[in-house]
Amino acid sequence: MTAEILGIHGIGQQRKSPNSLQESWKVAAQQGISASNENAKLRSMEVAYYAALFRKATGRLGREDEIDGDTPLLPGEERFLEEVLEDNLISDMDIRDIQAQVLGLVAIPRKVSRFLVAVDRKFGRNAGRYLLYILRQVYRYLTDENLSSAIRRKVAESTSTATSVILGHSLGSVVLYDMLLRGDLSLEDGGSPKRPTIVTFGSPLAWPTVRRMLGHGSQIQDVDCEWSNIFDPLDAITGGIALTGPRTVNISVENGLRDPHAAVNYLRHPAVGKLLH
Repeated sequence: MTAEILGIHGIGQQRKSPNSLQESWKVAAQQGISASNENAKLRSMEVAYYAALFRKATGRLGREDEIDGDTPLLPGEERFLEEVLEDNLISDMDIRDIQAQVLGLVAIPRKVSRFLVAVDRKFGRNAGRYLLYILRQVYRYLTDENLSSAIRRKVAESTSTATSVILGHSLGSVVLYDMLLRGDLSLEDGGSPKRPTIVTFGSPLAWPTVRRMLGHGSQIQDVDCEWSNIFDPLDAITGGIALTGPRTVNISVENGLRDPHAAVNYLRHPAVGKLLH
């Protein structure tokens, strides 16, 4: 790859082809750039595609390939979700007055169930189910070393000396942050190490448990890069809050009520377009 801008997608892209996913990002990014400067054009851009790693060799999705609300929680997942609740990230949510309710999900601990109802109250209908789905996929990256190593290799293979901006959406932001701290992004400029500008959006790095389980400490570490983090206060995956890091510049946006977490909704925002331009 020789693109100047590299994207790292999030979870749930198994049914999309690399070309269709990349094209949707390019179209949305150009919309964002045009919204910030109508005469500006998108520089060369490609998306590192790793979604196929969540599929079996048959190409068919199954219980082990795509985790959803109907897949029973494993003991480790239960402990992970309990720790996420203890993060108390969404501080203004009170679950004490919420009765355990049936959300159309698998049997889950009562405390987790009440929390998901509270997420729905704060972020909108089905936000709790979506958050559960994302966090379970993040947990898989955090605990399956074979999978996470393969994902990092895919991303590393997608970089080149031309790469100057790297975008990370959702789980992709976790992968990007992990790779920066591991030193897995060895970009060079004239033989000297080069640190790209990074842009994260819809990032679950806001959850302290996610950061702790990455093994880089509970606080956001200095990645020695210009780092812009874009978040929508109505995006439950981000907890609706900014990231606090040594070099992190946070930008709050409004992606609408229908799907505030969608990558294309972030990319077509003028704030992102201005960064890319």
